[in-house]
Amino acid sequence: MITVSENEVLKNESSDIMLNDQFDFEHCSLVDAAILAESELTGTSVKDFRDMLRLQHLVVESKLASFAVADKEKLDKLLDILYQQQDFKGDWQAFFKVKNALISQVLSRRKGIPISLGILCLDLLKFCGFDVQGICFPSGFLIRIVLENEVLYLDPFTGELPSWEQLELKVRGQLGNHARLTLDMLKPDDNKTIIIRLINVIKAAYIQAENLESALLCCGILLRIDPDDAYEMRDRGFLFQQLDCFKLASIDFEYFIDQFPEDPIVSLLKQQIKHMKLEKNTQVIH
Repeated sequence: MITVSENEVLKNESSDIMLNDQFDFEHCSLVDAAILAESELTGTSVKDFRDMLRLQHLVVESKLASFAVADKEKLDKLLDILYQQQDFKGDWQAFFKVKNALISQVLSRRKGIPISLGILCLDLLKFCGFDVQGICFPSGFLIRIVLENEVLYLDPFTGELPSWEQLELKVRGQLGNHARLTLDMLKPDDNKTIIIRLINVIKAAYIQAENLESALLCCGILLRIDPDDAYEMRDRGFLFQQLDCFKLASIDFEYFIDQFPEDPIVSLLKQQIKHMKLEKNTQVIH
């Protein structure tokens, strides 16, 4: 397994370190894993990002110097610094844009979506001494904060600490009016799960922007992390198909069919394979 330190991440300007199935996610911070993925997708400088984040650490540290312990008072002050003084916030108007998912742009713009803002908040909370974990909640990413006498949940999109009743309203808004909040929904997720979710969000943003080549790069990273993910291979097949790479698309679809022959989408995939063979033969004739 590849164990990654911050110093190794800082040196990664030539993509020597890559996210894959041997990567040690638990010994690399979420924010470092996120910038590794972004660097591969966009060429963003890992060093420049870390310098910008370190400056943010220094600013927060100076403003919290009077707080000796990581308690509720310190938490309230940190959230005030981030969401009031520095104006970090969720971007309602451009929620599904790529710029709201890429971690470096979220840090510089101070706008993002729950998972990108959440990864940055997790880093800052840990830097300030808080016991925190991320949750891939049904309605959006949450942060679990364990204080001495209570457990709180932070919505990084708003900077608020919602109650159980408010969290249940979020669940019902996402899953339907009959849905109910359960303790299982509030179980923390590991770093690997969170990074996979982030890359999937970035992929979806690229697809919406019709940047299929970059979406395909996201598929490549996800399949390096989990080479046997047949659903990701199926999704990659659809991207290959849209890019007229019919042979590659057919290979991915056939892999999915072999793994899940009873899946409802199999009949559609078989039709697509036949259609692509006809398209390919037509292209060869012309």
